[in-house]
Amino acid sequence: MAGSAMAAVQVGSSQFAEKLTKEGAELVLNGAGLREIFFVDVYSAGLYLSQKSNDANTVITMKGPKSVRLVLERDVDAADFVDALKDGIADNTTEIEREELKTELQSLIAVMNLIGDVKKGDQVDFDFSDKHATSVSVNGKLIGEKIGGLKLYQAVLKIWLGAKPIDTKLKADLLK
Repeated sequence: MAGSAMAAVQVGSSQFAEKLTKEGAELVLNGAGLREIFFVDVYSAGLYLSQKSNDANTVITMKGPKSVRLVLERDVDAADFVDALKDGIADNTTEIEREELKTELQSLIAVMNLIGDVKKGDQVDFDFSDKHATSVSVNGKLIGEKIGGLKLYQAVLKIWLGAKPIDTKLKADLLK
């Protein structure tokens, strides 16, 4: 697994390292929080950036490598995982943006379907870098790379950091 641990931040049953190394770039933990649905813990999330920011728009438009790490707090079936992704993007992008990203969104959904069901403890990383563009890994294994460019990754980030985030408390925790 690409990443080196220093001090860790505990969220739910998961620990998030203060720093990660992805493709030679050191990223710092911007914030971490818990996604809950009706008082049920679904996943812990950590946002890693090259420099910290508490402003969602700054994070979304920031250049350079980034990573969102999800650690599942319960089993989630593939259809629910994909539906949440689609809903989060639909809630935070315009129809024109989705049309411009249509091919990339279809590629991302295909990668998410390849992942299948995720189990408690599984780690899903949504990464962006110049080398691999938008990529997705599960438990350190690359599932899809060069799925889309920066605009796709920005749409993915908006799931958690957009104007209509999937979870407002989680948004605040990621931007601490």
